Amino acid sequence: MLQRLRFCVGYFAWWMVYFAVIRALFLGYNHREAARIGIANVAGTFFHGARMDMSAAAIVSLLVFVLTAVSVLLPRRAGRVILWYSVVMIVVISLLAAIDVQLYGEWGFRIDGAILRYLNTPREMLASAGSSPVALLAILFAMLATLAVVSFLRLFGPGIRQWQVGRLPVNLASFTLLGGLTWFLYYPGKGGFQDMPMTQSTVYFSHDAFANQAAVNLAWNFLDSIWWQTYRRDNPYQYFPAAEATRIADSLLAGGSIPSVRLLRISRPNVMVIVWESFTAKVVERLGGVPGATPNIDTLSHQGVLFDHFYATGDRSPEGLTGVIAGYPAQPTTEIIQHPHKSVTLPGLPHDLAKAGYRSTFYYGGDPEFTNFKSFILQSGFDSLVSKNAFAPADRHSSWGADDHVVLGRALADIGRMPKPFFVTLFTLDSHEPFTVPMATVIPGTDERHRFLNAHAYTDRSIGEFIRQARTQSWWDSTLIIILADHGHRVPVLDSLQPSRKWQTFSIPMLWLGGALAVRDTVITTLGIQTDLPRTLLDQMGLDGSAYRWSRDLLAPGTKSWAWATFSDGFIWVNQAGGAVAWDNIGRQPIATLGTTGPADVRAGQAMLQALVADYLKR
Repeated sequence: MLQRLRFCVGYFAWWMVYFAVIRALFLGYNHREAARIGIANVAGTFFHGARMDMSAAAIVSLLVFVLTAVSVLLPRRAGRVILWYSVVMIVVISLLAAIDVQLYGEWGFRIDGAILRYLNTPREMLASAGSSPVALLAILFAMLATLAVVSFLRLFGPGIRQWQVGRLPVNLASFTLLGGLTWFLYYPGKGGFQDMPMTQSTVYFSHDAFANQAAVNLAWNFLDSIWWQTYRRDNPYQYFPAAEATRIADSLLAGGSIPSVRLLRISRPNVMVIVWESFTAKVVERLGGVPGATPNIDTLSHQGVLFDHFYATGDRSPEGLTGVIAGYPAQPTTEIIQHPHKSVTLPGLPHDLAKAGYRSTFYYGGDPEFTNFKSFILQSGFDSLVSKNAFAPADRHSSWGADDHVVLGRALADIGRMPKPFFVTLFTLDSHEPFTVPMATVIPGTDERHRFLNAHAYTDRSIGEFIRQARTQSWWDSTLIIILADHGHRVPVLDSLQPSRKWQTFSIPMLWLGGALAVRDTVITTLGIQTDLPRTLLDQMGLDGSAYRWSRDLLAPGTKSWAWATFSDGFIWVNQAGGAVAWDNIGRQPIATLGTTGPADVRAGQAMLQALVADYLKR
């Protein structure tokens, strides 16, 4: 009995040490951030994070404690299951840890269940990781898993193999005592003796986002995110009474339905929306971005209508697509596109334009099943979908599928044969990691920044050539072309403060072009986001956009000028005065501010978030 008790205590303690090692690895890999927060905060990540480590250790240990109790009757079978279970858990958590150290720098938050969305498209998942140091991460995983497995087996393997069946009174006493010990895991499992289970905010201790994130246990965070996405039905963002949150959100979204600025000279133009992968404002010189990265867009911005204070609704492609087509904002910890029974309830531009006689086609050179694109595209009402398999293997130089100039060329050829009016949406892909493009390098450099810029230069060239050829077509004079991003990107870093200023990551261009425009070289300065496109477009065309509750007409009188976007358990808010705030919902505190901001800005963002998630949960 004492042998098994010592094993249980040692098993729990081993996991505590292992999670501390993982935290040290995370801090070491992100050593620049660790050095920035200082030794006191680094120590704080271990001290405050230990509580969540205990919870994670309790969760992992639960089955083992039960099996240890069972082992008094079936020692060999229970012992084998304990060893195999533990090795599998070590390998899985080591893999998550190796991915997590790199993922934080790219996504800005610890690994969670979002990564599972990519498992059904492994080729695309590998392409997405193309800019990461895969070899280094593989070595880290192999070293961590090997050392952990070896240490575990040496510490516990011999003892487990010596377990024997004892006399009946001893067995009953052992089973009872070990069962009680298993029940006691309830308390560390929920993070202590308090009434409510712990949350991420339990281990938050600093005003610095990195310090708080480092204190989070990656295994606990991963399991918690899966639980929330799968089973949780309550709104975790309760800042106000429900009616008040709805009132604030509705007042922010209110505006006229008659545009004060008429951009179109015809009411029923052909419409083409080009969604440009990772098209951050930081690559457009006219918007303060890198000079020379997108020369065609810089030139074209003087030939149409540029929305120069425009933002993505989220930081992932599915969120951007939902915003552009359905006018629905990004949720901070899930994506509505991943839940077809919810996304089917959304409005969609193809559906509404079909009522006005439009035929619609969606072009994407990649796999449409990636992150559930296909179900959303079809649910939204597109009449046809042209994707990866429609292109010859010789045209699929990209890791993702057919290259941008090939897909744009296919669309150009098809449009001439389409019934008019048409609605076409085209999603580019070459400016996604790993940034390999079928073009001689024009922006030299092998680091991530220069490969990113070079990929955008390629897409810029491809779109520029498409526009030049489109101008010669008979349909050009009656066509509106809208170019915008699916989301921004952390690269290129323009100044040392950029990583903390999350709003720079969400800043994207939107440009309207085409012969259907009544104006040229016009700039719209009203703050807007992707979700505002459906209402703005439909109002310009004199069509009913009332189904798009979360969408505003950026050209209508009375529309308030603001931008709002969500990231993992947080949001940004940008106000008309140029002030901005990034808010962390776990720590319930701002993590960065710019210019003039105040409680009203935080209050507005909180109300929008609460009302949005309430809407999402009831769909």
